[in-house]
Amino acid sequence: MHEVVYFDSPGFAEVSRFCLELSGLEWKNTVVNWDGYLQLKETGELPWGLLPIIRSPKGIIAESNALLRYTGALAGIEPTDIYMRAKVDELVEVINGWRGHFTPTFAIDDLDDKIAARQAMFADGGSMNKALKAISSVFENSTTGWLAGTESMTIADVKAFMDTFMMFSGQFDGITADMLANYPSLLAFHEKMSNEPRVKAYYSNADEKRWVFRPGAFESISTPQHI
Repeated sequence: MHEVVYFDSPGFAEVSRFCLELSGLEWKNTVVNWDGYLQLKETGELPWGLLPIIRSPKGIIAESNALLRYTGALAGIEPTDIYMRAKVDELVEVINGWRGHFTPTFAIDDLDDKIAARQAMFADGGSMNKALKAISSVFENSTTGWLAGTESMTIADVKAFMDTFMMFSGQFDGITADMLANYPSLLAFHEKMSNEPRVKAYYSNADEKRWVFRPGAFESISTPQHI
């Protein structure tokens, strides 16, 4: 059996949880609090001192992107063609790089300054504005509707879906759902992914922390009209 160990939030483990569900294998979702995390760290069970980890039949695996690739392979959503797999991994790495834009804002103590810094990232020319426009362009130019141009959903689509829309869940001060109005292609991507039968089934009874993954989550967002 596989066991995901992480906090209750979607965070860095959500993609692996979803892929394990898709795999059809028996798996367990183990939720820990901060004290539980510290205990794991003190016992040396965390290879790099961080969560999430997966306890697999062959041993512990760490690092969220490694977990994504591992569980994606178990779920059968990793391409077998090595070129296409590389293109999928390319997108995974690009999206993972978004963390670098956010990390400095967590160190800002003043709430107003933190909000201002994050909103600047989404303003015209801001780092996240450029990133989201770039991934929008990838979706717009796909001939198959999947980000890497594959015939079916891959871990790149799962990664993009979960990492993108969790930003707009309300848990990050300064980042609000209405900002998505500037990215109509991302709203179309959300519509596609949230209605994908396996995604829709998995989140049909999800808790409120995961509302962003449900169909219609952002249906009230009005995109700018260009004449």
